[in-house]
Amino acid sequence: MTSYAQSFTLKGLLKDTNLQLPLYRGSVVLLQARDSFIVADTRADKQGRFVFNHLSDTASYILFFSYPGYAAYSHRITTEKPVDGVLDMGTVGLLLKEKLLREVIIKSQTAIIKIKGDTTEFTADSFKVQANASVEDLLKQLPGLQVDQYGNITVQGQKVRKVLVDGEEFFGDDPTLVTRNLRADMVDKVQVYDKKSDAAVFTGIDDGVKDKTINLKIKQDKNHGVFGKVELGGGTDEHYNAQGMLNAFKGKRRMSLYGTNGNIGRTGLGAADRQKIGTDNDGTENYNDKGIPTVTSAGAHYDNKWNNDQQSFNGNYKFNTMTVNGEDIVVSQNNLPTGLILGNSNNRFDNRNTRQSANGKYIFKVDTSATITAYADGTVTDDKTASYGNTQNFRGDSSMIYNNESNDRNDYHLRSYNVNLAWEKRLKKAGRTISLYLNNNFSNDHSSGENLSRSDYYDSTGRQDSTALLYLGRRTNDDWRTNTLKAIYTAPISGKLSLILNYQVENKLNHDDKRSYNLVENPAGKNEDAAFSSKMNSNIWTNQGGIAINYAGPKLVLKAGNNIRTITMDLESELDNYRLKRNFLNWNPGASMQYTVKQYSVLQLNYTGNSINPERTQLLPLKFSNGQLVTYLANPDLDNSFSHKISGDYNTAKVVSNVYTGGNGSVTFTTNPIAQAINVTAAGKYIYRFVNMPGYTNMNYDLMAYYGRQLPFNIQMIGALNTSGGRSFNLTDDKVNKLTYSTYGAGLEMYKSQQKKYNTYLLVKAGYNINKSSLQPGSENNFPFIEIRPSLAIYFLKKFEIHTDANYLWQRKSQAFSDNFSRVIWNAWLGRTFLKQDQLTIRISCNDILNQNNGYSRTANNNFFSENRYTTIRRFFMLGATWNFTRFRTIKQ
Repeated sequence: MTSYAQSFTLKGLLKDTNLQLPLYRGSVVLLQARDSFIVADTRADKQGRFVFNHLSDTASYILFFSYPGYAAYSHRITTEKPVDGVLDMGTVGLLLKEKLLREVIIKSQTAIIKIKGDTTEFTADSFKVQANASVEDLLKQLPGLQVDQYGNITVQGQKVRKVLVDGEEFFGDDPTLVTRNLRADMVDKVQVYDKKSDAAVFTGIDDGVKDKTINLKIKQDKNHGVFGKVELGGGTDEHYNAQGMLNAFKGKRRMSLYGTNGNIGRTGLGAADRQKIGTDNDGTENYNDKGIPTVTSAGAHYDNKWNNDQQSFNGNYKFNTMTVNGEDIVVSQNNLPTGLILGNSNNRFDNRNTRQSANGKYIFKVDTSATITAYADGTVTDDKTASYGNTQNFRGDSSMIYNNESNDRNDYHLRSYNVNLAWEKRLKKAGRTISLYLNNNFSNDHSSGENLSRSDYYDSTGRQDSTALLYLGRRTNDDWRTNTLKAIYTAPISGKLSLILNYQVENKLNHDDKRSYNLVENPAGKNEDAAFSSKMNSNIWTNQGGIAINYAGPKLVLKAGNNIRTITMDLESELDNYRLKRNFLNWNPGASMQYTVKQYSVLQLNYTGNSINPERTQLLPLKFSNGQLVTYLANPDLDNSFSHKISGDYNTAKVVSNVYTGGNGSVTFTTNPIAQAINVTAAGKYIYRFVNMPGYTNMNYDLMAYYGRQLPFNIQMIGALNTSGGRSFNLTDDKVNKLTYSTYGAGLEMYKSQQKKYNTYLLVKAGYNINKSSLQPGSENNFPFIEIRPSLAIYFLKKFEIHTDANYLWQRKSQAFSDNFSRVIWNAWLGRTFLKQDQLTIRISCNDILNQNNGYSRTANNNFFSENRYTTIRRFFMLGATWNFTRFRTIKQ
């Protein structure tokens, strides 16, 4: 077969890069690529247009652009395909020579920081840290990033959710296991970006799901070897700590092991992080600073890629057991239409939690167009809890309502497993994809325990008029299953428009068998008490379909769509011989806009509408949750509420001058809200029921603005202003209560360091809380607060270092809180390094030098205010040693 050359027309626009003005009479020369022979030349017209006709589509060309005072530019045309005989180059921009010179100077200054699209990349070696420093120490040096004392990382006011290593998860979603245990000198680049969902990455269409993420790119010569650390310490009052981690990296294969044991309130492999114990945030093993904990934890990680990265596996195992015991005292005030109820409670607890979890993800890239992902995880939880409490409630005139003593113990076991499968396929036409996601959860729990509650009730004169005793044996055995199938189809409508279709079907099948036995009537536990027992079966089907349109331009990205969801609930209470069937129709409209104002400056606006249907336990509460002083009533007639959320954020950066400015905010309106109605009897018993509030609209908002820059003397600074608040409605003793709440705050962070000399950090926060209840308009429960956190590290005599930090908190008294609260927690340690490269550090430390760490928290919820004081870890001294070890293999380049 004979092939004939076709002719085509080449055209475009010649403009100034910055001002976008046409470069009238700019020179455009067309040359043959093989010998630079001039084929034709022309000049741009008044609109900047240039055209070449009758060009051969089998030849290769070079275009050369020039204009007086501008840098010349050449462009090779080899792979472009003419469309209908026309090849449109679009706009060709030329840069002023003086501007180009400035850009060259700027690039030489900013090589340590690069911004590529929405990714900010830092060159790690450009930021100096101490020998054996961790990644966390490195992150503290980077402009725009803040790391608090617990290892939580924020970037431009947004919390970092994931820390990846070469793009892969490392020990799941606990960033501190990465930042506190990988060495800073292993890192080549630190990349900060908004990680899109897997579906958005695959389809190329933003679905609005983003997590602020840090990716650590490891140096090639640090990716082959063994490294880790071991720490041991013993102190006063029988305090001790032991922990270690071993890592073995070999190219794309990474293996890690860690273990900890101690009673100083930490399980992470770094600085004091007692709030990081049990970081999975979904179990009772979380330590909230309440009580004295003893913790043992261990974990293992493995990830690898093979077959030219077509296949990969990432797996983790974690073990955590924690025993915590202590005492807490709660003083409360409940504002009711008839007056105040004042409460005092004292509770002793002794809890033990053991949790094991494992997960694995296998990815198989069948070819360049198809990917299969299999994921599975399992969690085994075993809890043993015991508590003894005494609660007294008083009227506003201090006369007693009741005196209650309780004794509880419970042995609880949970097994939960997820098995997920995904298939993603790119079709032949660019932008056309189809994806299928199958997610399955299977869970079972069972428990046994006892609950003893004795209440003495008093009349308005203070005389005891009755006594009640409730002694129950408790047994549960529940099964839950959830199966979800979701399909997504995308197709291009034009070069900038895309269509997204989705469909999802889900089935939730729950069997709750929760029995209580009256041990007063029958100590053998044979008499079932129907008032405190539930056997509930529920079968919930959900069908959802949606459509969205996505527009993606050079600067502007728009998306609008709507999901329609039908929900069919079939609920059965076997012990009550009652069956409830409900159907709900939900709408979920959404729209978003992202506009790139200029380089490094982005504006985002979002709207989300959401129909909120009542939960099954709001329609038919479980009687098993009832107690001697608390009763939950059913409301099978609950209807949907609807929320409108508008949010936005704007961020801009001047990289050369290290200036960062921005802000974000949101406001949410919820109509016909579902609220909890509370009725309090004369005997002080609480009766709860969920109700709709037609004609009322809940509202909440939050706003934050920040400004950061580098001050003289290399001081990093970031300041922020924030406010949040809203209004909500509920029923209290059949009267509508309007709660208005708001918080105003300001914060300032400053950081300065000099390698091998010192580093210093200061955080100052101040604010004012306002709470108003329409039922008690004269009640004054507003209070200001101040928090100051300074820290200082000094390195001296080559081998010595001293570290100190403090946390000062002050909260003013109010009508509900009778006393001002102030506390200073001051910690310090002195250490000396030994061995080659300072790998061994021996230190003596003191926790809470002033012995002021009194456990304390305040709570304001609707018209209920409480003040909690509890046992926590206080002053102790400790002598310890930390050994960092490394053995990297030299890689031939």
